[in-house]
Amino acid sequence: MEQPYDLPTALSGQVSQAGDTFWLRGGTYALGHVDTTIEGAAGRPITFRQNPGEKARVNGSISFFNSSGYVILRDFEVYSSDTNRASSQIGVGFNVTDIQIIPGIASFVPNLSFINLIVHDQTRHGIYISRTATNNLVYGCIVYNNGWVSRDNAEGHGLHVQGISGTTEVADNVVLNNSGASMHSYEDTAGSRLAGITLDGNVAFGAGAIQNMRPYRDWIVGVDAPAVSADRMMLKNNMGYVPQGSGDPEEVEIGRQAANGSVSVLNNYLPQGFWMKNWSNATVTGNLFVAQRGYAVRLEQQQSSLQAFWDQNTYWHSTTGRDFLRNSTEYDFSGWRNATGFDQSSTFSIGRPGGTKVFVRPNRYEAGRGNIIVYNWENLNSVGVDVSSVLAPGAAYEVRNAQDFLAAPVLSGVYDGRPLQLPMTGLTVAVPNGPLLTPPPTGPTFNVFVLLSRSVRLNVVSVDGKPEVSWPTNAGTWVLQFSSSVTREWTDYPNGPTIRAGDYVVRDSLPGDSRFYRLRTPR
Repeated sequence: MEQPYDLPTALSGQVSQAGDTFWLRGGTYALGHVDTTIEGAAGRPITFRQNPGEKARVNGSISFFNSSGYVILRDFEVYSSDTNRASSQIGVGFNVTDIQIIPGIASFVPNLSFINLIVHDQTRHGIYISRTATNNLVYGCIVYNNGWVSRDNAEGHGLHVQGISGTTEVADNVVLNNSGASMHSYEDTAGSRLAGITLDGNVAFGAGAIQNMRPYRDWIVGVDAPAVSADRMMLKNNMGYVPQGSGDPEEVEIGRQAANGSVSVLNNYLPQGFWMKNWSNATVTGNLFVAQRGYAVRLEQQQSSLQAFWDQNTYWHSTTGRDFLRNSTEYDFSGWRNATGFDQSSTFSIGRPGGTKVFVRPNRYEAGRGNIIVYNWENLNSVGVDVSSVLAPGAAYEVRNAQDFLAAPVLSGVYDGRPLQLPMTGLTVAVPNGPLLTPPPTGPTFNVFVLLSRSVRLNVVSVDGKPEVSWPTNAGTWVLQFSSSVTREWTDYPNGPTIRAGDYVVRDSLPGDSRFYRLRTPR
């Protein structure tokens, strides 16, 4: 790192080879907007990632064009400092010209991965995956406060995902408080299709919450004319929330104008209504839907007949008697089952769920990290959460509030195996950059947290000509290792540390001219 590249040069593709990794040191990178054709190769991607233990912030946006892809962005922040996000124009639809609307990250190529990024305050979508961007992955990202508003319109989705062929996976993201929809998998280009997209384990809430010009719903999946159809769509293990009494559009919308192929809706926990339109084949099972105002299920099949496995779901509704709608006919739960043959082993209840429902989803790419989603239907001040699926006893951790992710952690310490007591009240919400609204917090009824393993920085000084290595005692349980080279075998230091003024300390008296040090977790 003695002669590092600047970020535009690194992204240009002119200095990289397949398999390279660019480490972003801590600090703010004034990038502006970059269009790049950088590409790696199958099995040898080019990776841009944050240096461990540091915080890299990229002020700008990145679009990928005209390449075979094989690029990974991970672990850093991408934001815009542009406060010009309110247009004075009227009657121009989505084509405002007095503000510069650009997605934070835009993919027009295959084989890209966006992992554990923080994407916020962009002037259009947080992340856009285009119809030509097959085999893309969006995983573990925190996406919020993106979009713009005008005097008669507003737009800027958290995730806008398209795809004609291949597969695209959108998983374990937390998408909230954007000007447009939260999860927008949609197509309306003439002759185009939407296909092969999996939405898995995502959390979406606060659609349209940073503007009051146009309402949006959190989940929109489908195509409008002149696009042709959607097919091979899967929604599983997703979660959502619409505040009670908010008046926001509460239905999850799966399907729009066109006649579609197959869709699977599996094991989602969505305390909102379910609106499905014009699919030929569907599997709808293991889900929870809770309708506050409209129908628990609204099924429209004017353009195609439906063959479906539709059962083992849980429904709640504020009233009874007009709970389900099939085309133009209303049903209570018994009538719905008789008319459709669906939901023979499902349940229907009046009101809304009680107790507490907690989801802990370990992160696929970062040990010690996970999303925690809490439905606190009894409005308790705090909720205990078992995180043993993510942390081992003795590990240092911190918990961040997803609604204000860059604020101080709401909890930190060393995990002792007991449930973490997470606060459900008194939490803050990130303020948008520019003339947009700050939504109220969703607690105590609903909160989302991100559990992170705390990094530990070693301090090495020379004392009487010998290295002295120290690290904080509140960082958890670790074992010191040493090596003569970072590329050679690492050896546990034979003597344990002493404790001095809140630090573990090791005085290295072993023979040798130079050493590298690191910490490992106990076996």
